Amino acid sequence: MALAWGGLTLVSVGCAKVGPPVPPPRFALAATDELVATQYGDQIILRFARDVRAVRADVLRRVEPRDAPLALPEEVFLREARLVGSVGGLELAAAAPTYADLFDPLDASWRDKRIRYAVRLIDERGRPSPLSSYALAYPFGGVADAPGEARAEVTQDAIRLAWQPPARSLDGSPAVDAQFNVYRRRTDGGLESRRNNAPLTSPAFADTDFAFGEEYEYVIRAVSLARGELIESRASAPLRVRPVDAFPPSAPANVTGASAAGLVSLFFPANPEPDVSGYIIYRGEAGTDAAPVKLTPTPIQRTTFQDRTGVGGQTYRYVVTAVDVFGNESAPSRPVEVTVIP
Repeated sequence: MALAWGGLTLVSVGCAKVGPPVPPPRFALAATDELVATQYGDQIILRFARDVRAVRADVLRRVEPRDAPLALPEEVFLREARLVGSVGGLELAAAAPTYADLFDPLDASWRDKRIRYAVRLIDERGRPSPLSSYALAYPFGGVADAPGEARAEVTQDAIRLAWQPPARSLDGSPAVDAQFNVYRRRTDGGLESRRNNAPLTSPAFADTDFAFGEEYEYVIRAVSLARGELIESRASAPLRVRPVDAFPPSAPANVTGASAAGLVSLFFPANPEPDVSGYIIYRGEAGTDAAPVKLTPTPIQRTTFQDRTGVGGQTYRYVVTAVDVFGNESAPSRPVEVTVIP
């Protein structure tokens, strides 16, 4: 609609949408769930579910008597808890964000305490989500120290680990009957996983599920029994291992040969090793000390070979070697002597 007033034309513009006013969108971050508190040595590690819309996660802690009632109103927690730290940036963007809270195992007052945690997410405008569910931790100072001096030996079938067991616990008491868990991750960004099915009673472990050429990082944690619960120590210093296959296959067995019409034919069964890529054939003159000659410049994949280059009536000694995918060549097979029949 247009109105003329004082030589000016005023144009009124109506709303494009007819209806009641729409309130601004409400804060959409829900409380993070799956909050879990786990003790590792003198650390309480918190794990929680992330929300991609959160820019920060605030960690709240309330220290309370160990035998205090488990139920606690949220308003009481908020009044008595304090902010102990925050998670943000790349740490919050991880698939499973974590926060590490420390306690002093030599402080005897922790023996009678329980720690109650909650997490609150914060969006980019600084608005908080509701509190997460509570996670409870009962700090225990009798956890063994971290194992030390981890070392590795690579064999054809296993990465064999050994380490120094801890002598003492964090509170200064002897580390009695400590057991161990071994963890491994790939250094290209793989997730850490435990390699042993049950805690180990001796400081050694053979990891048989590995691939040559990959690089792995191992850590070992001591395991202590407290109040019927297994509690792990802090991790040992990381040990990086890149297993290299320097182990040749076994020598081919049961090589046989025959000749007819100037042709020598060799036969042998396949090697049992799964990484064998082929075989090399050598020939020397029987009854001489001359070095054998390689008849196959590159390994052959088949388990038969025909030599058409022999001289009729001449007796030759043949040996076969196996070569794996890493270029390791086996010892020669037992020689087989064949006389070329014209």
